[in-house]
Amino acid sequence: MRQLQPVVWSKGVFLSPQHLQAQDRFFGETLRFLIEALSNPYWGFIELQLDGTSLGEGLLAISQASGVFPDGLLLDMPSSDTQPRARSLDECFQDGRKTCVFYLAIPQDRPGGMNVGTQRGVSTRFYADLQMLRDENSTGTEKPVSLARKNLQILADGENQEGSVLLPFAQIERTEAGSYRLDTKFVPPMLNVRGNELLNGILRGLIEVMVARCSQLVGTRRQRNQSLADFSASDIANFWLLYTLNTHLPVLRHFLEADHVHPENLFVQMLSLAGALTTFSRKIEPRDLSKYEHDRLGPCFIALDALISELLETVVPGNFVALPLKPLRDSIYAAAIDQDKYFENSRFYLAVSSDMRDADLISRAPSLIKTCSATHIEQLIRQALPGLKLTHVPVPPRAIPVKMRYQYFSVERSGGVWEAVQRARNFAAYVPGEIPNPEMELIILFASTD
Repeated sequence: MRQLQPVVWSKGVFLSPQHLQAQDRFFGETLRFLIEALSNPYWGFIELQLDGTSLGEGLLAISQASGVFPDGLLLDMPSSDTQPRARSLDECFQDGRKTCVFYLAIPQDRPGGMNVGTQRGVSTRFYADLQMLRDENSTGTEKPVSLARKNLQILADGENQEGSVLLPFAQIERTEAGSYRLDTKFVPPMLNVRGNELLNGILRGLIEVMVARCSQLVGTRRQRNQSLADFSASDIANFWLLYTLNTHLPVLRHFLEADHVHPENLFVQMLSLAGALTTFSRKIEPRDLSKYEHDRLGPCFIALDALISELLETVVPGNFVALPLKPLRDSIYAAAIDQDKYFENSRFYLAVSSDMRDADLISRAPSLIKTCSATHIEQLIRQALPGLKLTHVPVPPRAIPVKMRYQYFSVERSGGVWEAVQRARNFAAYVPGEIPNPEMELIILFASTD
């Protein structure tokens, strides 16, 4: 039961320990009440670090931890609180179990009962630790002051936990060889995403996937001029997908760089992203999204991350692929065509950019550029044979992401040279010096499935 009644201080009151204890309890309960009412789940670890060396020796020990117990008790060790004694893992795995969850435990608060013992290890919440403290407002001598140290201990799953406040902090697995390892997918209740490698890794990985997806979508935009992108009616889905990603990406990047982000705030932002992405999916609906569970952060974040990855992979499939031609040798550029579907019911276009004038590029490129497979391109050059026929396309198909300063040429798909490309599963272009600083992309346009 909460004590939200302040002590009545009046003239003539005889001061006793009970007055000060009641005042302390009132302040503590008031603060806890406000935190519960106004904030996210307020309990969990801010940071947590286990002793890896001890784990290799069959001992479980906490090197550093800070946070809040579920009953509002603050924790900060080793700077303020003494670390609990290490636990022998062999003792905890005697029943043949393969995994075990461990808890940081402290006895419950007993209002009106004994909460401070004389020594560490007894069943009281605190034990008295006598320290010499100097008056900070004078140069007087030191005086002994009894401070309450937290009576922390490590408990294993299945042990008697009655009368204890618990914070799960690790799940240990026993290998077939008899050694012990930390389950990296287990996430204790956290108050800061940065304090856990798995949560931080999920956030970082999500940002990387979104950046890559944005780059892909940006590549589908046609350019109206140097500064303005152009979307056609058929591109509307790509436009809204890019808008969705660009809306959420800055917030997620902020979370990655911030010193303190509560996991629920990150989860809500990921839910918002996932909910928006379901707009483009026929299989997944908003009601399929997982809910936030503060005491099961690992499963709920892993599930949501997997769902977002699936949505990002499946929404708005494009009907083209752009393969940059990279320098292979002097004046020869090539790209791998490593999927059979690229040759099935598709059209090939070569996008060319150069420092020469557009009119000259349009008129001269078909005769100067030789295209073939990378394995036969040099033979064509030596024998002065023509490659695949290139035909300038003044108005490329709307599905192709037209870029400024690029000219587009259709690639003939017939004859022995084309058969060589199919066998080699690559595409190469010879560009002589008459075309300065060339940049090229092979664009494969698939037949529409609409």
